Amino acid sequence: MSPRTYLSLFLLVNGAACGLPATEISWPSSLDRSTIRSAADYLQPTVSGKTESATFGMVREDGQRFHEGIDIKPSTRNAAGEPLDLIFSAMDGQVAYLNANANGPYGKYVVLYHPRAEIPAYTLYAHLAKLEPSLKVNDPISRGKVIGLMGHTSAGADAITKDRSHLHFEVGVILSNSFNNWYAAQPENRGSPNLHGLWNGQNLMGMDPLPVLQYTHVNLLEIVRNQQTALTVTMRTPRNPDFVRLYPMLVQGDAAHAAGWYVEFSWQGMPIRWTALDASSPKLPGNRWRVFEVDQSLRKLLVQRKMLAADAKRAGDLLTQNVEILLSGGR
Repeated sequence: MSPRTYLSLFLLVNGAACGLPATEISWPSSLDRSTIRSAADYLQPTVSGKTESATFGMVREDGQRFHEGIDIKPSTRNAAGEPLDLIFSAMDGQVAYLNANANGPYGKYVVLYHPRAEIPAYTLYAHLAKLEPSLKVNDPISRGKVIGLMGHTSAGADAITKDRSHLHFEVGVILSNSFNNWYAAQPENRGSPNLHGLWNGQNLMGMDPLPVLQYTHVNLLEIVRNQQTALTVTMRTPRNPDFVRLYPMLVQGDAAHAAGWYVEFSWQGMPIRWTALDASSPKLPGNRWRVFEVDQSLRKLLVQRKMLAADAKRAGDLLTQNVEILLSGGR
């Protein structure tokens, strides 16, 4: 699916994404989504002024920089120009992480976990002016509950000016419960403590949020499954990775006796299907893992996303990182 597919999206306020069981979804800000008629009605562009820069995908810096969510603009401001929009939980779940300090690119942000959805997913709400003070980690939270106030907080390289205040909204899955061990083992992380634990952005893999937000009811599992396979990896592991245990609904075959895995990845790096390989499978790699197949129609996009190296044959930096995080819980 093209990162620009939803540039001119008209949101639908009735109906479900499919006929399967569905999770109820709330729009995550004070904006009345029934008033939306075009992308410009709800998206906040970057300084480029290009509406598509607020969407999901390789939409920044002329297609060279990835954006893992969508940026929703304010609907109301005070006399000083600060946004007044409240931020709401998009679906039922629990509070997973609260970051009340603007100590990274996301600024002040909240992560919610939704274990009762069709696939356990997270949603992330970033650049908040403040967090709802009653929120506590592990507390249950209902759809539509206030979790903060829209803002422009960030400690990234480029400050977000108040005229570009917005909610950065993400939805996706986590890669591994063993992420902290992987992070600590990386030489480049020495002297840089992991401030966000399992909810570090390197352990979060998002998908396009618009197929979720365009309906009032969605089946999240079907949205994950419906992503196109961009490349596959085969891996050899004596113990099932955490991801297999976290997301059994994405697993095919005999996981109990797997000697390895054939894993399908979306173009942005999400593992979307896992097939167990037994010890006699010719697909098992000679070493820990290797790139097995590539959809050549997506080659340019995979190189831009660093899923593939510049030669479009070897694994790129992002794919290498994601696979190593996945394997960190399978040794």
